[in-house]
Amino acid sequence: MRRALTALAIALVLAGSVLYAVERHWRSRGYAPIIVDAPDLWSLQRAKASATERPIVFLGASRTLYAIDRGTVRARLPGYEPVMLAMDGRYPLATLRDLAADRNFRGLVLCDIDGAGFAAPSLDMQQPEVDYYRREFSPSRAFHRLLLNHWQLHAAIARSDFSLVRSATRWVGGEGEPFRPYQWLDRRRFGHIDYERGDRNAQKRELAANLERFGGHLPKIPFEQWWPQVEMANAWVRAIQARGGDVVFYASPTSGQRRWAEEDWFPRTMYWDRMAAATTAKTLFTLDVPALRDFPLPDDSHIDYRQKPAYTDALIDALIERGFIPAAKPLKESPAPLAAQSDADDGGT
Repeated sequence: MRRALTALAIALVLAGSVLYAVERHWRSRGYAPIIVDAPDLWSLQRAKASATERPIVFLGASRTLYAIDRGTVRARLPGYEPVMLAMDGRYPLATLRDLAADRNFRGLVLCDIDGAGFAAPSLDMQQPEVDYYRREFSPSRAFHRLLLNHWQLHAAIARSDFSLVRSATRWVGGEGEPFRPYQWLDRRRFGHIDYERGDRNAQKRELAANLERFGGHLPKIPFEQWWPQVEMANAWVRAIQARGGDVVFYASPTSGQRRWAEEDWFPRTMYWDRMAAATTAKTLFTLDVPALRDFPLPDDSHIDYRQKPAYTDALIDALIERGFIPAAKPLKESPAPLAAQSDADDGGT
């Protein structure tokens, strides 16, 4: 028995030494720990939206995921608990539908959506995450994710890119070193983009290529195919409002060719303004707000992480000035199941 314990101790020391050496190597190459998004991480926050007494839930795609500064929200709106459910590259109507169906949700939803977000192809973009949360997420999955958060926050090699199999594949194929990400999340899913390291022209090139592909104009979606999703969204808004919650639809700012292309694709007067006139939700077209309309967007669409507090401040100012956010009340602590809880501190990279 003593020999077995000794052998086990030696094996653990050797394994720990190897991991430490590998970690030191990649750190010396400029890699840092990052949180990797996954359905469990999203589900932790989705559960929090229902368990928290006064949540302010941020829905949207990448423009919200990488723009909202959690610390600024907590400082400016101390009565609310910010919850990030936006997803990179996916419009949010499926999550709005899920919140409307949840009798435990009575919070405030800030839903970042533009004309394309109400188009039929956008309707179910976030449905896989909703289904995972409803069918597979559990207290054990929540506990596993919290442990994984701790590991990912403290080890660069926690990324799958550094696994033994992936490293061997990369070595055999002569692929070189793993990608160095310039965008990352914290453990509560608030994202950050560093445009001093990233390619600010990648999205501009992608948009230019799409415009060229379609002869200079993105393909129009007929209004009669667009409006049914607006009517469905209005029903979900009314369900949330009936329980004492509320919804704000806002279109986040763009600039340059992207601003022109999106107005050409979904002209405001034909789409957004008609939606705003029909919904019981509050609406904000941020290009009407000088501080937001002229906000610096390195790629014409997203915020550099250094500018997140200023952007979040300007957005909150616009919401308060229009009476969209009521006076904050102190947040009361209430017990929540394990699946609804995240780490006590913000963390991040």
